Amino acid sequence: MSSPIDQVLSEFVDAWNAGRRPQVDDYLGRVAPAERDDLADQLMMWLAVAPTPDYPDAAREEIRADPTVRAVLAATAGEAGLWPELLPRLRKRAGLAIRDLAARVVATFGLTGEEERTAGYLERMERGELEAARVSRRLLDALGAALGVSGESLAEAGDLRSGVARPAAASPGTLWRADGAPSDALADEFAALSRAAMTPAPTPMDELDRLFTGGPDA
Repeated sequence: MSSPIDQVLSEFVDAWNAGRRPQVDDYLGRVAPAERDDLADQLMMWLAVAPTPDYPDAAREEIRADPTVRAVLAATAGEAGLWPELLPRLRKRAGLAIRDLAARVVATFGLTGEEERTAGYLERMERGELEAARVSRRLLDALGAALGVSGESLAEAGDLRSGVARPAAASPGTLWRADGAPSDALADEFAALSRAAMTPAPTPMDELDRLFTGGPDA
């Protein structure tokens, strides 16, 4: 027999998929106060990966105009997606401090002695300072196991960009083409490039760096 939380979550998902725009607060009110935080966490996880219903154009415009929706879209337009909102909630639900979670990561990957740096990286993840696309899937799987969710769900939550378009990069020809003599600013740019070319290469990434910034396959 399903629990009240499972039943309410199922009803919310059915209403969402039917395009009825269910209100989270209405569904939270259907469970006991002691169960609301758990239901809120599950709803947040599901909404992070939920398919967009096939709304009519008029309904889509109404949704976009909603102040709450606009605030959520603004909050999830960054490189970290939903992580700044989601990760602290999941960690607190699991009863873990940052250092506890860091200890689990260190143990999983055999990185004894890296607890302090790992905690620093995790704090940056929760603040939205790490680009989600550069975090290893191995790390997300380990974090998911500690937090009670799947690594895939964490990856999808981090990848949520709200459909915000990125500006197109200029082509090399556009960047360097000039019709006249180089300006002082352009000369300064060339000088900066020359200095950069003489700068020693950065220290190679170690295993911990690769997990947090080496890309999904690291």
